[in-house]
Amino acid sequence: MSTTRAPDPARRNPQVTAAILEAALAMAREDGLARVSIEGIAARAGVGKRTIYRWWPSKGAVVLDAWAQRLEERLHRRLEATQTDDFEADLKLMVKDAWIDTIGDTRGVLASIVAEAQHDPDLAAEFRKRLISPASALVAERIRRAQADGQVAADIDPYRAIELIYAQLYYRLLIVPGPHDEAYVNDVADLAMRGLRP
Repeated sequence: MSTTRAPDPARRNPQVTAAILEAALAMAREDGLARVSIEGIAARAGVGKRTIYRWWPSKGAVVLDAWAQRLEERLHRRLEATQTDDFEADLKLMVKDAWIDTIGDTRGVLASIVAEAQHDPDLAAEFRKRLISPASALVAERIRRAQADGQVAADIDPYRAIELIYAQLYYRLLIVPGPHDEAYVNDVADLAMRGLRP
């Protein structure tokens, strides 16, 4: 009796993988995830559809992988760098770095991934695993330090604080479009701090 094993990502051809991910992200940025197709990615990357399906189960998974690889290392490195003694200043830097400098011109891709994840549980789980959970853990740790320093109320759940901060950004991205400039993200941090201070 044979067992089916998932393909080993370590066996991917790096050049082919890079071409696929580059094609997927470019298409999602240009036309939105809804118009991306496995056929289109394959044609743009110069590979067969079977090559893509060997490593990714859906177009959303390919785009998420491409987008996550672009963001995760840089975003996590920047979050780890916000270690001054001023939590409010660190918060403004974290939000600015994440929403303007790191995500920046790929906010449309983020919106598409969030939309696709509403009816693709596997994509939603991977999105949380790859980006949301690791980034949230770093922000929560910074909030705990601020609580220990008396800059944030000690009885606040750090993860509820994260919702208070970042829900504003997602609301503007997904529901009521508006500027995502530095003035806006500073206002996000200022408003959140009103509820977080002791």
